[in-house]
Parts: sequence; structure tokens; C-alpha cells
Amino acid sequence: MKRNMVPLLGIAFVVAIISTGVFYGLFAGRMHSASGEMPGQSIVVAARNLDRGTVVQASDLRVSQLKGSLHGSFSKVEDAAGVTLLEAVQQNEPVLQDRVASSDSKSAAGGAIPAGMRAVSLRVSESSGIVSLLRKGTRVDVQAVLERSGTAELRTVLQNVEVLSVGTQLEPVGGNRPPAPVVTVLAKAQDADAVALADSTARVRIALRNPLDEATPARHSLGLTALFNGATGQAAPQSAQQAAKPESGKPAASSPAAFEHPVQLHVQVLGASAEALGVLDSKLAAATRNGALHVAAFRADTDAGELVRGLEQKQELEIVSAWTLTAGIGRPISFRAGTAPDQFRVVFSPEADSGGKVSLRVKPEISLQRDEGIETRKYDADLPDGVSFLVKGLLRAQSDRGFLDRIYPGHSWGSHELVILVTPRARKPLSASAFAPTNRGR
Repeated sequence: MKRNMVPLLGIAFVVAIISTGVFYGLFAGRMHSASGEMPGQSIVVAARNLDRGTVVQASDLRVSQLKGSLHGSFSKVEDAAGVTLLEAVQQNEPVLQDRVASSDSKSAAGGAIPAGMRAVSLRVSESSGIVSLLRKGTRVDVQAVLERSGTAELRTVLQNVEVLSVGTQLEPVGGNRPPAPVVTVLAKAQDADAVALADSTARVRIALRNPLDEATPARHSLGLTALFNGATGQAAPQSAQQAAKPESGKPAASSPAAFEHPVQLHVQVLGASAEALGVLDSKLAAATRNGALHVAAFRADTDAGELVRGLEQKQELEIVSAWTLTAGIGRPISFRAGTAPDQFRVVFSPEADSGGKVSLRVKPEISLQRDEGIETRKYDADLPDGVSFLVKGLLRAQSDRGFLDRIYPGHSWGSHELVILVTPRARKPLSASAFAPTNRGR
């Protein structure tokens, strides 16, 4: 029996060796084949040693093949040509996006900041629910909330800006407020100072946008008084002592219909750059006097509203405050800002002659405290009915900008001029027998 088992064991042993060899050959061959078929990636590498600060030319680069993948690399020479090296690169070393800067305004690869833009970090208060939804590339609006003298005021500082990163660490805000998450956004260079000021002195909130929503409506300050009065479409007064608001020359009527021949006016307080003033002046019906208080009408073919919207989109003009006022024959209305002795005021008085022709009397006036006393300047203009016009020259000295900072804080008055745009709204025409003449010397 034992003799019969020996040949069987030998045969089994040989079969086992053969089976193991066959299995190993097949498995090892597949492993080798799989490793040999690992996909490659084209990457851009330096063709020679390149120093820090080098503006890379196409001749400085070549394309190499890499097994596997390398995150943040360039795949084409033309994509990397023109970038500036932030660190030295050795020959055959990959050129990575986070180690270069680009002057291309459309390029933000690897965290590089496009020309004319700034990365600004904000400590976001009371927006923890929104922060959890943010990702790199999402679009947001940035709001600032300021509390002073027992009142709160909110203003949208930035619109439709891109999120670069969302910090997971909480940073202290100051005062008794709890730490807040940090969000870094990509802002235009001219907006960076305003954002930094809001982050340092106010509570910053963010509003998440639909990525396809490109609308940037006019930005207005909103206070609690305006909110609870339902006036969310108008600018809220800056404070009880420094209000910019309409005031009627006679007791207020209960409705526009109570006015005799009502004239409705849309009044906008604008902060305009030198370029914006040049564009506005080019559309006026007559040349204006620089620095002098005056009223200037636009040409009949000018769409003042469209003009303002275009300049606002270019960041050359800002709508600081906006009101809709209604005046009538014998019922003037005025718009004022500030408190004595520093204040300005514009009175609007519709008037009609015996033939039924209506005109608008416009009388701006400004008073400022000087060392020698109070300086007052006035102007009186008579404009045809239905024309849009500017009130210019309210301030003529650089030292007067402090007056604007007190009335309308948080705006760039150092480089912007105060002008008032008035646009009449459509109304029903007058009948020649439905009016009484007014005393034009009033």
C-alpha cells in the first residue's frame, strides 16, 4: 500500500509545481501589462535653468511626458508662455501654475491674481449658513452693517465677486463679538480700500448669488427707519442730525393728486469721478463754468438714466442717494442735506404763465462754516418743462470734502465730485384753462 502511495504523491507534487508556475506566469504578466499601460500626461518643463522673475518665452519651455498625473501643471507651451516666475525653475523641472504670475486679466490659475485685481479676506459675521455653501469660484455680494448712535445701517459694498477660498479657522473680530470665518474674494483694485475699511469697522455679511445672475443694481444705504417705513428703494438718512431728505415748502399733501398740476422729479445724489464728469458735461446743452454753482440741462436727445447706468457699471460713478419728489404749481418742494451752518438745499418750483406753458424754477443753495463766518452761495435757474439737468459746483475747495464725509460717510469723496441729477417723470399735460399764473419774482 505504501509503495503505491509514493508514485501518487510524486505525481501530485509535479502537478502542483506546474499549476503554480502557470498561475504565476499569467498573474505576473497581467500586472506587468497593467503597469505598462498606465496613462501618461503631457506637462510643460523648463528647457533651461530659469531665474526668479523671468518672463517665460516659448523658447524657454518644452513638453515632456509623465507617467500618471501632476496637478497644477501646464499641458501646452502656449499656455505657459508669458507668465512670470515667482520662484527659480531648473532645467527639466515642471512649470507649475502656483509658482507663476500672469498679466492676463482672465487668468487666475493656481491662485495667481489677475492684473488690476486684489485678493481680499473678510471676517464674515452672522452668515455661517451661507459659508457652508461656499466653494472656490462661487459668486457673492458683500454687505457691511454699521451700528452707531443706537441705529443700524446696511450697505452693499461689492456685487458679483468671485470667492477664492473659504477658511475653516475662526478669527477674532474685535470687541465682544464672537470669532468669524474668513472668506477671501477677488475684488477690483479700486474697491479694495472700501472692503478693508468695512472689514475693520463694521460687521460683514455675504449673500450667495446665482452664478448666471450678472445684474448689479444701484447700491443704496438702508437704515432701520427706511426699512420699517417701507422705503427700501430709497437711500436711508445717514443720521437724524445729518439727513438728506425732501422737504415741502408748504404743508404736505395727502397724495400726489392733491397737488395742483403735479410735477414728479427723480432726484439722485451722485459721486462722480473726473472721467464721469467729463462724460456728463459732453451731453449738456451748453458749456458749464468749472467750480461755479449752477444748473445745466442735458440735450434733448440724451437719456440721462442710461448714461448714469453706464458710468456706474464702469465704477466711475456712484448713486449715493435717490428720492422721488412731487411738486405742484404754488407748492414747491426742496431737497436738503446737512444741518446749519453746513448744509445744502435745492428748491424745485413748477410755474406756469398765462398761456399754459410750464417751467421749473430750480434754486440750489449751499452754506459752509468758514473762519471768517458763514459763506453762502445761491443760484437761480429757469428750465423748460420735462428736461433732465445737473446741479453742479456745490463744493469748490478740496477742504470742503469733510462736509461730504460727515453727511455721506463711506464714499470716495477724495476723488469724486458731488453732483445732483434730476430727471422729470411723465405726467398728464396741462389744459390752458386749468391754472392760475404765478409770481415769477417770488
